[in-house]
Amino acid sequence: MKTKNLISMQDLSKEDLENLFKLTDELKNKTMQKNGKTAALLFNRPSTRTHVSFDVALNQLGYSTTYLDYVFTQLVRGEKLKDSAKAISQYVNLIIARLVPHSMLEELAKYSDVPVINAGSDLEHPCQALGDLYTIKEAHGSKLKAGSKIVFVGDPRDAVANSLSIGAQALGLKFIYLCPKGYYPSNKKADVSSDLKIVKDASIIYTNAWPRELNEEATEIMRDFLSYQVNEQMLAQAPKDVLIMHPLPAFRGLEISDAALDSKNSLVWQQVKNRLYVQKAVITALSNGQ
Repeated sequence: MKTKNLISMQDLSKEDLENLFKLTDELKNKTMQKNGKTAALLFNRPSTRTHVSFDVALNQLGYSTTYLDYVFTQLVRGEKLKDSAKAISQYVNLIIARLVPHSMLEELAKYSDVPVINAGSDLEHPCQALGDLYTIKEAHGSKLKAGSKIVFVGDPRDAVANSLSIGAQALGLKFIYLCPKGYYPSNKKADVSSDLKIVKDASIIYTNAWPRELNEEATEIMRDFLSYQVNEQMLAQAPKDVLIMHPLPAFRGLEISDAALDSKNSLVWQQVKNRLYVQKAVITALSNGQ
């Protein structure tokens, strides 16, 4: 890859995506001996899958890891992020960071002497999107064609949606937001609809938790999206072989029904597994300057 860091999906070209997926295939089940390298994981937001998958990926690649819970760093006492970035990068070979707001990640990458990987911000989640696109490629194989439609059911401000839309478009896939009219994105280039019938020719129906944070806006969002639950009624309007995706955590009975999440069309657990594999590829590519 030509980029030093992975902060946004915009850092990656179509060629980068294709090369990452090839590398993912090569590294899937490889485990390497300790190589003397160390990675720091700096998180100021809760995490389950991202923390575990990165920790396991790094160990399988021979790295040692050190976890930095934001509340136990000097950043809480007011140390400048650029100073922490310079200091941490004297000790490690790689920094993996889940930080909100997104500007913190950009500043961390600017002042770090080692590569920085975005493990999720309020604006983007590129590693989730990469794992999802790899999962789509794996599930569809040769059937995946230019123009195949991904329908994202949820708030267009979603970080995963932002990253997934960029990657999908780079690969020639059609990405459409399905949401109430009051949530239409300001980006006029975005394809968006409030009509549930838009799923009639979808290859993928993708959803995510409606409110990402429990705040004053959450109740209003959940009310507005009630008719957009991914469930049997929605799937009845879609092709029989439509695939269902969700990055988790899922709030069953809200954005998605049990029947949809657990159906034979669901790719959810492949998504979980492939996060580990594609992150091994990202780490390797950045470490080797590929």
